[in-house]
Amino acid sequence: MARQSHQRARARRVSRKPGGSLSNGVIVVLSGGPFDELNPREVRDRMNQLIGDVNRDPFVVEHTNGKGLKFKLLPGQKDKYLHQTTWRKVCAKLKKLQPWPLIVVGHSNGGAAAVSLARSLSEAELSIDLLFSADSVFTLDDLGDPNEVPANVKLNINSYVIPTEEFWICPFPIGRRNRRESGPALEGVVNVGLEYHLGGCVAHRNAFYELAGGDETEGGYSRPHLVFNTIIAVLRGQAPAAILEATRLSLQELAKKSKIRIVLETKGLKEIIVPLALR
Repeated sequence: MARQSHQRARARRVSRKPGGSLSNGVIVVLSGGPFDELNPREVRDRMNQLIGDVNRDPFVVEHTNGKGLKFKLLPGQKDKYLHQTTWRKVCAKLKKLQPWPLIVVGHSNGGAAAVSLARSLSEAELSIDLLFSADSVFTLDDLGDPNEVPANVKLNINSYVIPTEEFWICPFPIGRRNRRESGPALEGVVNVGLEYHLGGCVAHRNAFYELAGGDETEGGYSRPHLVFNTIIAVLRGQAPAAILEATRLSLQELAKKSKIRIVLETKGLKEIIVPLALR
């Protein structure tokens, strides 16, 4: 029965084609920490901004009749994003909504919760078009290994911190490379290792914050907004090869601006991206 369920989920995932109507689409962004107030304010603000930016994108506006992707899923929800401890309630709501497309983003404990959410949705034969996990840290309510991506996730981009000597200035739990729960380990999984010369707590923050644009500037953001750009590319139905190449270009810019080494790895590819100054 489990095998048949897996096959049905896989068939459903393959048969759907992104880029058409997004009217039944949902975006879920999960924050980390035992409780939300432990998260840096700039991270929480950026999560709200991310959802707003996605729903203001012209393509999303056009293909949702101006409504945007649904993000309010729970009674009394104050922010656009949700805390990692709500993932089971979110899962129950998604099973009722039967959303497509479905975008899930999670940072820290929220990354682990996002994988648990995906695993639970797999049992209900619901697919996730993009899971963007940022430096996932285990929780007390994980449904399996938070670094093993179930088959119902079409694409997973996973950032994680590579510790340096400076890590010990402010040590903090950090994430790891992801792999598939079954089948080829890196099929549809893109691992992004970030070698920040910063205390662990700051590097952990940056694993989401800098990939979501970094500090705001007069013209937008100080870093490439990899999270937003990937979401829009997936919603547009761009080919995986095109998304990977765009990811490479964004990471090259990030390496240059943040002066860090980045390890990019997926099936058939492992590349170390180094800013020119460090070569």
